[in-house]
Amino acid sequence: MTPKLNFYDPERRPWPHSRLERTSIVGHTTPRSVRLWFRVSSPGNYVLAVSREPLPTYGRPLVVAENDRYQLRAIASDRCEQVPTVAIAAVEMTPTTDLTGVVDLDRLEPDTLYYYGLFHPHRDRPWELPEDEPLTFRTFPETATEICFGIYSCHMPYDNRELVNIHMWDAFYRELNNANARLVLGTGDQVYVDGTPELSIWHWLRKVQDHNPSREQMVEWYRDIYRGYWGIPEVQRIFRGFPNYMMWDDHEIVDGWGSYTRDELAGVLDVSWKLRDRERHLRLAHQMFDAAKQVYHEYQHSHNPPTDDAENRFDYEFDCAFCSFFVLDMRGNHDFNRKEWGALGVQQWQRVQQWLDSHYQSDSRALFIISPVPIVHLYSFFINNIDLTLMGYQDDQRDHWEHRSNWDERNCLLDKLFEFSQETGKPVVFLSGDVHIGAAFTLSHDRFPEAKIYQLTSSGITYAELTPFGRWLLEQLVPERGTLGDRQGNPPYHFRKLAICRQNNFGIVRAIVREDGEVAIVYDLYGNDPNSPKETQKIRIEFDRLS
Repeated sequence: MTPKLNFYDPERRPWPHSRLERTSIVGHTTPRSVRLWFRVSSPGNYVLAVSREPLPTYGRPLVVAENDRYQLRAIASDRCEQVPTVAIAAVEMTPTTDLTGVVDLDRLEPDTLYYYGLFHPHRDRPWELPEDEPLTFRTFPETATEICFGIYSCHMPYDNRELVNIHMWDAFYRELNNANARLVLGTGDQVYVDGTPELSIWHWLRKVQDHNPSREQMVEWYRDIYRGYWGIPEVQRIFRGFPNYMMWDDHEIVDGWGSYTRDELAGVLDVSWKLRDRERHLRLAHQMFDAAKQVYHEYQHSHNPPTDDAENRFDYEFDCAFCSFFVLDMRGNHDFNRKEWGALGVQQWQRVQQWLDSHYQSDSRALFIISPVPIVHLYSFFINNIDLTLMGYQDDQRDHWEHRSNWDERNCLLDKLFEFSQETGKPVVFLSGDVHIGAAFTLSHDRFPEAKIYQLTSSGITYAELTPFGRWLLEQLVPERGTLGDRQGNPPYHFRKLAICRQNNFGIVRAIVREDGEVAIVYDLYGNDPNSPKETQKIRIEFDRLS
């Protein structure tokens, strides 16, 4: 009898909370358009309604055309209410994409609040969303003098099977609203497919690998992870209320993906009492990567700005008023075994150059580069000279831009950015996660004394694995100032640490056009207060006021 290979089992392996059934995500937004993502509870043909007025989500909805405009009528036994809509769209939800789908809306007005809802016209209880609170989104402004947004990474809120640190999502939501944030950036590890042993699909694969699980079964495992990690109401509230831009990192695939040798990757599926079957293990690992890529597209990338699937591209760019963003894919093309361009790949690097060149004469005043792994983090000596292979941390060292295998690629990127900032006067800001510490740095180089290059890191919002000693140790490995590692004879890049937070954290970034026309960058780093559970402490760094 063939055993069941389902990862999720409601009796033997239940999640410690309800799994995601239905929700929405506000995705890529412009002044006149929005991309909305949905997951629904059952297959079918749904209708999306969008209005400037709150939607009457009771009774039976009916869409009627009046004077070339659509009206939504909500009909119940005791009342009938009608609202004008600005958009009505049909969307079919099927199991092919795990009951997820996106709807693109255009011809909207800039800087305008809209209400939205989803219903199934042929059900007894038609309204799928919203379930309780109204659902809204706001389009981007065409012009502004201040843009504010949130950054976070490393959502892993499980201590064994206990759910912890969820108050950080509540605090994040509160501060986003207080700051009138325009968007939210998830800079990697929005889920952990290999978090705790009980909730790791790679632990599960090791157990069932002899039964040759299919790619389709692996896809279901990854979907189970997303439905678990995103089943938390506090997470969904941010996804539903702000434009969300996301990029994957290793834990959406497996810890250290792209930073292993082939033997090390095969070893991820080793069990101690069996001889390694290298080629079979590599085949299984790459099947898992293909499954991870499909599900990442379903749950995350599908609501980002569209990219060409034929190019196998996940990096992307977008604008919000005077700010421009380029989101790097540090995993889809990452291969430590490739001798050149092992982190980004040649084609992605060419797109970065084209994007940067286009902003020499553009109206953008500040550039942000989302690099899931930060440019500056630990001591170069520790990254490059301490062998942690026996502890299984060699992949973490190779992940870093500071690892010598990435120096040449990193230098190409920094050279281009420093030259750009020197010539234009525009600040360039790296936004990162990954490292389980929040931090802020300035970078400098003797050849580009007027360049304004910054590194802002937020990690992780709910990560629960580090002990207080582990957090303290990580903090000691982050230098106050120094130079980046480099080839002999190359003039080095310098850095200076401005702030660090070793607690769970998230960040609020402000870009402000001052009266003199210069752009100031302000970073508020909110960390969990170790002395007051469920409270946060704020560190503010104002880059235009640095001496």
